[in-house]
Amino acid sequence: MQTARLADLFDGTKWGEEFTREEIELIAPHLHLATYADGENVFREGDRQDFMAFIVSGQVDIVKENTDAAEAIIITLHPRTHLGEMAFVDGEPRSATARARGNVQLLILPKERFHRILADHPGVGVKMLMKIARLLSRRLRQTTGRLVCAPI
Repeated sequence: MQTARLADLFDGTKWGEEFTREEIELIAPHLHLATYADGENVFREGDRQDFMAFIVSGQVDIVKENTDAAEAIIITLHPRTHLGEMAFVDGEPRSATARARGNVQLLILPKERFHRILADHPGVGVKMLMKIARLLSRRLRQTTGRLVCAPI
């Protein structure tokens, strides 16, 4: 796929809002577009893949198994958002399953390609790392707030 098209797709995500067009054009060659059919897993809980993804179209359910092996949808992610940043950062197995709800298109950023961005364009790479850190911090604060408000 043409780099300009990938840049346009990335620019359409919430991540694209925080980068200049020049920075987006530096990121785009490191992305690839993947398509998933309804019900297809993007990744499964326990997988060791280390990529993050940006939702171009469709929705993705984040599903967690409980101790009885029953599944519960934790959240449904919508276009323009992202997923997979935890395993991308820490290299640990996936903490939940990501499943396509309807037909889904994702921009995939493999960790090794991100390392190339860091090596070739450190300013852009650091900006991306700071974005991930802010997102993880926000989620931790939300989780902490829910725990404090949860009945004992």
